[in-house]
Amino acid sequence: MIDESLLEFCITERQKQYVRAKIEYATNVEAAESLGITRRSLQKSLQQIKLNAARRGWSPQNDMHHPVPEGFVAKGVSTLYDDEGNVKVQWVKSNIQQQDQLEQIKNALDEFLEHQKNKSPFIAKPKKKVKADELAVVNIGDAHFGMYAHEDISGENYNLEIAAKRHKDVFMRLMNNAPECETIVINQLGDFFHSDNYESTTTKGTRVDTDGRLEQVFLVGLEVLSFITEEALKRYKNVIVRHVKGNHDSVLSMAIKSHQKAYWRNNKRVTIEMTPSPTWVYQHGNTAFLVSHGHAPKPNKLAEYFAAKYPEIWGNTKHRYCYHGHIHSKNATIETYGGCITESFAGLPSADTWHNESGYVSGQSMCLIVLDKEKGEVRRSTERL
Repeated sequence: MIDESLLEFCITERQKQYVRAKIEYATNVEAAESLGITRRSLQKSLQQIKLNAARRGWSPQNDMHHPVPEGFVAKGVSTLYDDEGNVKVQWVKSNIQQQDQLEQIKNALDEFLEHQKNKSPFIAKPKKKVKADELAVVNIGDAHFGMYAHEDISGENYNLEIAAKRHKDVFMRLMNNAPECETIVINQLGDFFHSDNYESTTTKGTRVDTDGRLEQVFLVGLEVLSFITEEALKRYKNVIVRHVKGNHDSVLSMAIKSHQKAYWRNNKRVTIEMTPSPTWVYQHGNTAFLVSHGHAPKPNKLAEYFAAKYPEIWGNTKHRYCYHGHIHSKNATIETYGGCITESFAGLPSADTWHNESGYVSGQSMCLIVLDKEKGEVRRSTERL
């Protein structure tokens, strides 16, 4: 039985559309056609919604009528019936929700991919003449999607909606001043998501202030990254995206790059870099850069790590850079081993309670760097809030 009572147990807006379509149309076939999906996909999604409801204690066909609060799961249901078989009293034991987060992320991915099937956009190659010796590099500092900050503590608000609009707007401002070259590398420098689980903690278990359900946060992050990649494709022949694993989102960073790999799989102009190492190196002629989140290895050791881990690239280049996030403060640059320049890049979020009380102040910027094959960095553009 599908009725409006199931709307409470939908995790995403798309699931609510499935329920409303099933209520409106007489058959699953008609409901699925109205949504542009297959009947099997609709049935699978409705079954998942029913399962979510049952986990919280709502399954009227099984005499379960007392749902537990959001964030909890029904641990057990005890029912006392009268002599006529009617429910007299019902007790529901609950527990804090401890579901497998990878399963939940998979469900969110399945739903997103079903909705976006065959929609990975075709974008024609730019036809204007470009400078073959130059490479565009955008470094996106810690975005912390899902973080919650209030102006009383941080001086300004930050939530899921603000994060999405802010990153789109600032990226487009960079693109309006972007160099005319063949290739752009987009480095997402880690901690794209603020929390890695339902308990609102980092990967290591530190509690953080969050906004939105985990699935909702994940889907908004996907939408923003897809937007950024699509806009880059309008201006560049080749787009390379590297997602760095942070200390807030080691699980979600794996999930998001896997999604983006699948989403852009039919577009040969997009490369989603999948190397599992916490660091990655890109060479452009006599110039090369390494990217890392910055929590491990530490920034002052990145250049030595670069030389030891990638000796061939180190030996074949003259201009070398290490880019990282993690620090949250304004950009800090140090010249270390072998003349390599190591630089931190700030993100766009406000400071949440923990960072504010710890004295960390975000630089709130996004940076585009132009690297020349022979000269190294030749110019840059920085957009600040």
